[in-house]
Amino acid sequence: MLATAVVVSGCGSSSADVVRGAAEEFLAAASSGDGERACSLLTERARADCSSVDIPGGTVEEIAVWGDAAQVRTSSGDTLFLREMSSGWRVSGAGCETVPDRPYDCEVGGP
Repeated sequence: MLATAVVVSGCGSSSADVVRGAAEEFLAAASSGDGERACSLLTERARADCSSVDIPGGTVEEIAVWGDAAQVRTSSGDTLFLREMSSGWRVSGAGCETVPDRPYDCEVGGP
């Protein structure tokens, strides 16, 4: 239901603002080639896939938050998935694209 999701495109919400910050930090590290920093911003499960990070940069365009999960769409067409952990919001999937018969195929981690 839409009532449980916070969809933000330019307006503020505390959860969405924190998700935006985490996504922007990850995108900046990945686009600058700082793989070590980018990998440190992943969930433990996603970090297992993080030998190298080749994620397009871009800016955050749209954020949807559902409790402890979030989806971020970027200007480069990338989709990120984030989870709220005890250490803060971490990227659980990056470089994600929709594919037939599957919700998303991610370069790193998954939804």
